[in-house]
Amino acid sequence: MRGSAGSNLDPQIDETIRFAQGLFRASGIVFGWVSRDSLFDTREVVGVSHRLMDEYLGGMVRHDPLNVFDLIARREKVAFLAQYRTAMSAENQAIHTGFLDRFGVVDEADLIFWDGGLPIAVLGVLKRPGDPPFHDSEFDWETIRRYLEYNLRQHPHVRKGRRTRQLAGAYGLTPREIEVVSLLEMGASNAKIAEILGIGVATVKTYIVNILNKLGVDNRASIVAYTAAL
Repeated sequence: MRGSAGSNLDPQIDETIRFAQGLFRASGIVFGWVSRDSLFDTREVVGVSHRLMDEYLGGMVRHDPLNVFDLIARREKVAFLAQYRTAMSAENQAIHTGFLDRFGVVDEADLIFWDGGLPIAVLGVLKRPGDPPFHDSEFDWETIRRYLEYNLRQHPHVRKGRRTRQLAGAYGLTPREIEVVSLLEMGASNAKIAEILGIGVATVKTYIVNILNKLGVDNRASIVAYTAAL
């Protein structure tokens, strides 16, 4: 269990976690990226045992009043445990309360962050014994959420996903062509791209010609400059 955000974290996520811990006066924070294929594909757990998220994603999520899959499906932005707990069956309430008790969590609020209509991350604020309780009127939660969301949208992880969607949706690049673009941005030669992707150099050249035509640029340097601006 880590008591506070550590220097080994991604600096921007470290800053986000520290900000949330201090502002909300909460011992526990769970941060996770959301992708098209998975929820919390990478995550940071601070102030509580990492086993909490293992158990949660292993099945406990079904008993959670703040089921993150449901929150995302309903396009929620801020959700409080106290709001949703009473809507659950007594059996689910008991199971979920027992789960929180095992990890020393007494209350929770979740913030869901969005970009272009897609969920990008979830921040769980976990109160532990000794932490002051949540007060709905204490903060303008939505303003705080939007502030954090704006910063997260600038994160390379989010920008990469946004660029990939643009290259595929607006320009019609295939997944393999997007891979080639990424390697071009790294300065890889045609031979190196062929080696990395396990294809022939002639095939790489074909991909590059297709990319040039789809983006409407003249050379590989222009590909890199054009996609960097997305």
